[in-house]
Amino acid sequence: MIMIIVLSHFEFLQRLPDIGEFYLKYLHNAVIAVDFFFLLSGFGMMLGSLAKVPEEELSAPTIQACFRYGIRHIRKIYPLYLATMIFSVLAKFAYAIYDSNFTVSYIAHEAVKIVVNVLLLQSMSGMMFFITYNLAAWFLSTLFCIYLVSPLLIWVLRKISRTNLTHILLAVANIAMAVILAVAFEKVEAFSKRLPGPDIDNMVYVSPFRRVFYVLLGMNLAMIFHGIKSSGAVISGKILNIAEATVSLLALAFFFARNSFPRGVYLYAIDMVLCAILVFTFAFDGGRISAWLSKPAMQRLGRVSMYIFLVHYPIRLYFSRLVSDLFENSLLTAVLFIVFIMTTTVLITEILYRRDLRKLPQNPS
Repeated sequence: MIMIIVLSHFEFLQRLPDIGEFYLKYLHNAVIAVDFFFLLSGFGMMLGSLAKVPEEELSAPTIQACFRYGIRHIRKIYPLYLATMIFSVLAKFAYAIYDSNFTVSYIAHEAVKIVVNVLLLQSMSGMMFFITYNLAAWFLSTLFCIYLVSPLLIWVLRKISRTNLTHILLAVANIAMAVILAVAFEKVEAFSKRLPGPDIDNMVYVSPFRRVFYVLLGMNLAMIFHGIKSSGAVISGKILNIAEATVSLLALAFFFARNSFPRGVYLYAIDMVLCAILVFTFAFDGGRISAWLSKPAMQRLGRVSMYIFLVHYPIRLYFSRLVSDLFENSLLTAVLFIVFIMTTTVLITEILYRRDLRKLPQNPS
């Protein structure tokens, strides 16, 4: 999934006359991967709660506990995020100086943006004005905002939803709420364009007030899954093989075809349902595709996915201008630039991941 997101960030490919239209129509689509990660996050948080906190020990979380939960879930990746921020600020300021745009007004505007981004609150604005520097980090910002209320969400869900019927009804309600808010936020975005000042122009896609329903859907799925596993029910490997292959083909087909569908909020519902099926199917971890995904190389890719996510985008964004200024717009240039982005990203990711591994407590021999 992380590579789908990376591929969707190679927007410079759309400028190529030979493949630009093909890229935009069939490859520029990160939606299913982004939605998948939000659902997976909710699934993992709820499953962890169900495994660690017995029903009789469940209690309402305090504000302090919610804050600590949010901090704990970003603590490991936050230094990397700050490093990408520093790189992005320096690169953006360098371009501003080169363009003779480094004024007091510019610095004042950027200072406000820096504060908002350092606090990881940029996605709450729904404005690309604030979602700047490492643009891809809106995802981390949205997750952080949701993490801050997740202990409360988990507690409420575990209190009010105790049967598969209520789990399913709440799952349907969460999909409905995400679609309803998409309609409402589209209207807000359209209205903001008529007002002075920065537009609220990305609320539908990034807002934690809407994305929280994706996380809640993942939590609903975790409760259904936990109930099935706790009951001792066994699903045969043959059924899981068929289910994994079918849902994978559906997801792949939808990835290539999504941009060909007429635009509409119905697509948000399809995205959520398909991602829910993906998360739920592969949670059972019993088919051949699951076995392949369990190989060490794939597991490692999963562990470094957030590193790749945060590192690749500033490289792609701030070197893109240099490439376009120095080289002609050609397929060879694009391919070499992609090789540069990926090589640099992998190298930095490997260095940082190994450093973080050394920080982990070692098992006594």
